[in-house]
Amino acid sequence: MTPSPQPPQSALHPARMGLEPLPLEEWLRPQAGDAALLAERAHLIAAYGADVVATMPNAEAAVAELAALLTQRGIEIVPGDGSLLTLAAVGRAIAEDLCILTPAADGSYILTAGALCFPNRWRLRDKIGSNVLAVHGPVPEYAGELSTAVDRFLARLKPERAYLRRNWGLASSPDLFLPEPTPPVDPRNDDAAIYLRCEDQSFLKLPETGAVIFSIRTTVTPWRDTPADLRTEILRVIADLNHPWLTYKSINWGQSKNS
Repeated sequence: MTPSPQPPQSALHPARMGLEPLPLEEWLRPQAGDAALLAERAHLIAAYGADVVATMPNAEAAVAELAALLTQRGIEIVPGDGSLLTLAAVGRAIAEDLCILTPAADGSYILTAGALCFPNRWRLRDKIGSNVLAVHGPVPEYAGELSTAVDRFLARLKPERAYLRRNWGLASSPDLFLPEPTPPVDPRNDDAAIYLRCEDQSFLKLPETGAVIFSIRTTVTPWRDTPADLRTEILRVIADLNHPWLTYKSINWGQSKNS
């Protein structure tokens, strides 16, 4: 699957799930340009350690199952001594970030492990051990219908069936490693340094542990180089966002009509 900076219109509004089936052979498939991403990931894992790779004891089986699955797919994984080192090896072997969501007794899913080298304004250490609802705590309008829809989707997801959604954001920095908020940007200002961050997010449930692998492939494109039709559509969406969404997205849009 060739990465594209253009999410479909159905996924442009940040409160929409916008899921579409993803052929299993396309899941985490290596792509052109991955070498530079892998080098950056190896650097970040060595430099930041627990900030970008973390596991909990109840993720050990899922990490082992994931590593075995990737090995079967021809991706070379050198398992380490324990789940943390094994997940670090996974994080150095693929270009996507990975979050492992483990089912809990109450039916919720818990973030129990992750290799998060390219975060968009959040840190793994702040979220590890939280359920999906708590992980999305800062997201406007998440608690309620959207949370219910996500929980239902995760519970009904069949093993070895992958799904894709796309997300977008704007930032004042081109850095892939972006754990902290950046100053708000106004995308109507063509002279400003603004970058479009697109995320291809996928979901796949492991057959043995039932853990859900949530992956994120991040692409950063200068806003001025973004296709004109996509810029127009995103600006239309932004114009209809309320104040909480604008604040969450770090977008400077003046006084929102929905605030």
